[in-house]
Amino acid sequence: MTRHHRSQITVGCLFAAIGGFCRAFEEAGATVAWANEKDCFAAETFRLNFPHVRCIEEDIESLSVSAGKLEPVDILTAGFPCQPFSVAGDKLGFQDERGLLFLHIIRIIREFGTTKPKVLLLENVKNLKTHDKGRTFARIKSEVQKAGYWFEDRDVRILHTADFTDIPQNRERIFMVAFSRDHFPANSFNFPKPLPKRNTRPVTEFLDLNCKPSDWFYFKPRSQYYSLFKKAIDRGGRNAIYQLRRNYVRRNMSGMCFTLMANMGDGGHNQPVIRDRWGIRKLTPRECARLQGYKDSWLKLPLDLSNTQVYKQIGNSITVPLVIKLAEEILAELRRATKARVA
Repeated sequence: MTRHHRSQITVGCLFAAIGGFCRAFEEAGATVAWANEKDCFAAETFRLNFPHVRCIEEDIESLSVSAGKLEPVDILTAGFPCQPFSVAGDKLGFQDERGLLFLHIIRIIREFGTTKPKVLLLENVKNLKTHDKGRTFARIKSEVQKAGYWFEDRDVRILHTADFTDIPQNRERIFMVAFSRDHFPANSFNFPKPLPKRNTRPVTEFLDLNCKPSDWFYFKPRSQYYSLFKKAIDRGGRNAIYQLRRNYVRRNMSGMCFTLMANMGDGGHNQPVIRDRWGIRKLTPRECARLQGYKDSWLKLPLDLSNTQVYKQIGNSITVPLVIKLAEEILAELRRATKARVA
């Protein structure tokens, strides 16, 4: 992945996590002006990888444009908390205080006044649009529109990582793109088209199969999960990815990896598992990072962070190569709009 020449188009990132959106927009050619992330461990990883970007480690509830000295940006990204809308959670939506964090995005946009971002790029779980029989998304759409943006159902798309990249991860996320009515006559954003045919690389290309990782990643024969995985692998073969769900083990029949989740490091559940020549083990954080499109050559992982924290950070992130495609189109739309205004 080669970075484009930097442009004067600027980006601000809310809920920046370890910087997936920042990396994507930098690769597309934009300049990241600032980022906000409340989790101290994620912020540590962010700063290690983006020492040139101002990272504001603060809850979004207390973040403000004036106090935080947030400079106006052309593009605002926000992968706001997905747990209130996920099928894997309690699905409380705006009844969950984390769901209400979306409204702080709108507050911050309004605080910018006439210098509000020209483009919004929002991301969440695919269940967001159908949550609470569509009422949750209707509220989100209304709030974005009232903030001064072109934003309709056509400006929302569920994208699957494997349909747009060569990364073999079964990951679907909803992306929302809104254009400011002050700068665009309409929302003409075109989402990238899926590849003509899925052409994902073998999942084994992302794994370290020729060197033994730490014993920490291996299930001990006497552990509560070892026998479950062993039986499943004996039946399904050692070239697949496995995952414990509740009290049974699933095998990914599509040749891909299961969706990487934030709670991968909390035990045996939801953790992608393989059998290598040394035993039955979890995928390492570095292997998981590759399955999100993070390259070994540029992703730095703090040495003092626990594996549990790194798993959480990777599962909370986005697939970088997919977002690069969105970023490139957004930048192209901004340049076209600027030319039209000058003409």
